Amino acid sequence: MRNRLKVLVAGALAAFALLAPVSTPVQAQGVVALPIPITRASVFDFGNGPLRFKAVSGQGVIFSASGTGTGTAPGTTALTLTATAAANPPCIGCVVSCPVPTPTCNIPANTTVTAFNGTTVITLSAAATVTASVVNFGAACPASFAAQRAVPIGPATDLPFYTQARLCGSAGQGQSGAQILTSAVNTIQ
Repeated sequence: MRNRLKVLVAGALAAFALLAPVSTPVQAQGVVALPIPITRASVFDFGNGPLRFKAVSGQGVIFSASGTGTGTAPGTTALTLTATAAANPPCIGCVVSCPVPTPTCNIPANTTVTAFNGTTVITLSAAATVTASVVNFGAACPASFAAQRAVPIGPATDLPFYTQARLCGSAGQGQSGAQILTSAVNTIQ
């Protein structure tokens, strides 16, 4: 009887061991973000916002690039400018808007540039009605940092930019340059 009890207990323990979950060590996952260097010798194109900027070290500036032009779009997605925008071209994915919505300038909110032919035609993500009116658009970052309106960034700076414009970085006069971390900004309120 005693042997049967031992066999029964051993069998029950073996069955229970098979039913118990196999535990494996859980390994932590980490994300490594490498800082982006910005220097006085160049302009770094961070891409379209919204973005958050944290300076790890050094000093620099963050600015947005934009352009403007007079154009016409007769209820279509093709916006034709009266003069070339090649000197300050719109960037793909950047927002196009009217400075003040009027009957002669009606571009839906969050309309973006989907294509640009290099001279005067901007293709929009939504149909717009524009009649010889001024429009604003995000532009590609300039080749060098000049007299741009810029926000200084330095150690312990943590700045969100709630914009869909192109964001650029450089180091201003007398600044050493910086190491910058970027991340997306949560725009859901």
